[in-house]
Amino acid sequence: MSLSWKLVLPVGFVLYSLPLFLRVNGTAEYIIDEEFHIPQGLAFCRKQFDVWDSKITTFPGLYLIALVLQPINCCTVTGLRLLSLIGAGINILLLYKIRRRTLAGVGGNAYAAHEAITMSVLPPLYFFSHLYYTDTLALTMVLLFYNYWQQEAHLPAAVWGAASVLMRQTNIVWVCMCCGMTVLDTVVQQCARSCPANERPVRLFSSKLWQQLLGSPQLICNSILNILAKCCFYASIILPFIGFICINGSIVLGDKSAHEATLHLPQLFYFSIFAAGFGISNTLRQLRFALGLLRRHLVLSILATLLIATIVHYNTVVHPYLLADNRHYTFYVWSRLYGRFWWFRYAMAPVYLLALTLLCCGLRHMSDSFKLMFPLALVLVLCFQRLLEVRYFLVPYIIFRLHTRPARKGFAEWLELGGNLLLNVVTFYVYLTKEFYWKNYRTPQRIIW
Repeated sequence: MSLSWKLVLPVGFVLYSLPLFLRVNGTAEYIIDEEFHIPQGLAFCRKQFDVWDSKITTFPGLYLIALVLQPINCCTVTGLRLLSLIGAGINILLLYKIRRRTLAGVGGNAYAAHEAITMSVLPPLYFFSHLYYTDTLALTMVLLFYNYWQQEAHLPAAVWGAASVLMRQTNIVWVCMCCGMTVLDTVVQQCARSCPANERPVRLFSSKLWQQLLGSPQLICNSILNILAKCCFYASIILPFIGFICINGSIVLGDKSAHEATLHLPQLFYFSIFAAGFGISNTLRQLRFALGLLRRHLVLSILATLLIATIVHYNTVVHPYLLADNRHYTFYVWSRLYGRFWWFRYAMAPVYLLALTLLCCGLRHMSDSFKLMFPLALVLVLCFQRLLEVRYFLVPYIIFRLHTRPARKGFAEWLELGGNLLLNVVTFYVYLTKEFYWKNYRTPQRIIW
């Protein structure tokens, strides 16, 4: 049955999406940022490697993939967009494999397939599966990396990790996260082996582990040797990337002025709302536990709410693009709520706290190393972005959703899938029917995520 799902999911997804893909493909030659991506992709597809648009801020991974179209003489706009759709078909297979592993047998293969479909039709992700953007294929590389890392196949994991960084620089964070988890898990495993069998399992945050480690030079040496054996491949990605940042002076290429790294902690709050809203199955299953936790620690909850409100007051950053580009839903959310009512951003503080609590509750079953490294990765990948852009939430959300607490399939899971499908209908309807014109563009503009 597992083999049939591995075939049915990607083929079914592509066939299901193809009519809509062709409809979207016929609406415009370039859709927003495709005006940079498509000419660059066509140039690389034709092996014109001396052509480079200085406004592009990412490594050329997206455009190098376009080379697969050259032998079949398909260097066209449709061919480039089709790469994203094929990447989305690969993604659903990888999501199935990874989620089946994290479910650890709960619900069987059919439940893992249901979860993979739900994540694949996540509205922002599904929309960009029809365009030539970095998002879909960057996620493909991250999932390939993560799939091999989970299996402790560190060499192929590192290869796909490097490919993910070539697609988008911030993916280095996920390579570092998994490398850090490998280091911590290796230390715990080495300490556990040196303990008598009848003792309690060694925990990462226990003082006993560190006393045991620091009191045994041989244990330290064994841990270091094992860490080097597992992590040397990841170091070959991380160290050159650090060198790149030192030489380049920034994580981005091209137009650095529009993508300056700025501390922007409210991004974490926006992401928590995104995760709680789209991850409705986790929200419904963890809501009672989360509310009980907040009530039991009422004083801490009030202090946390005040801290969040203070961060919102002093650290809310509004990028000029957010105020100027009415082709994105974030423009309307900001202009009609956050920007219109001064009190709204502060009123959201308790909602942010609840959403963050739901996020933590959904991952409370995870290993200590994941509980330490995933929040750190979230901060690094989100909290230095000035621009509020839902595309930045996609990879973190998928990593989160892949690890939400396993439970048998029920109403919450069907509601999440149904909600995603319904919202896709709405967003594609808006995209296909609502047109407006910008002064310097001859073609009509449309609203996307």
